[in-house]
Amino acid sequence: MTLPGTDTLIIEQPWGVLRHLVSTKYRSDVYDGHGAPIATVGERRMLGPLRKLLRATAFSGRTGFDLVLTHHGRQALHIRKGAGKPPTRVSLPDGAVIGAVRHEGHGAYALLDPAGQRLCLLHEVASFSPGALAKRDGRRVRRDVLNLRPGTPDPVRSLAIAAAVAYDVVRGVGTTHTSSGGFDFPTLT
Repeated sequence: MTLPGTDTLIIEQPWGVLRHLVSTKYRSDVYDGHGAPIATVGERRMLGPLRKLLRATAFSGRTGFDLVLTHHGRQALHIRKGAGKPPTRVSLPDGAVIGAVRHEGHGAYALLDPAGQRLCLLHEVASFSPGALAKRDGRRVRRDVLNLRPGTPDPVRSLAIAAAVAYDVVRGVGTTHTSSGGFDFPTLT
């Protein structure tokens, strides 16, 4: 089970004007419902010069992403999206594909099995609240909250977690929040 012991995840990313305009690396920190750190999400490899340049533009969401969710120092999930708008693939560290997440528009995210068949929609197994502006350790962060239904089985649980921790990748924004029809203003909390 991915990230055992908690059904509430708080996902935070640094937030600020420079991060929105020139950030090229995807990174988020994951906390449990009590605020204890449990995982990080980041790029698996260094970015080449062309991808770094594209990530600083409105094309960021169309570039490829190769992310890893690390839980207590161990890789738990690989989250990969190719160039363009393909579904975001989710696999275990050994390469076994769990499935994929596909943005279907209007806030709907399909969780797919390895063959591409829909298992369910994200909102059927979890509530997800993106984009609250908050502070942690004196710095501003964008806070997303995922509440999974207790007892959600794998692979659906792992796919829902991947969709939440890589939300900007799944929804096609990437690292520059000016790329999806306007500036991404979070809500204040």
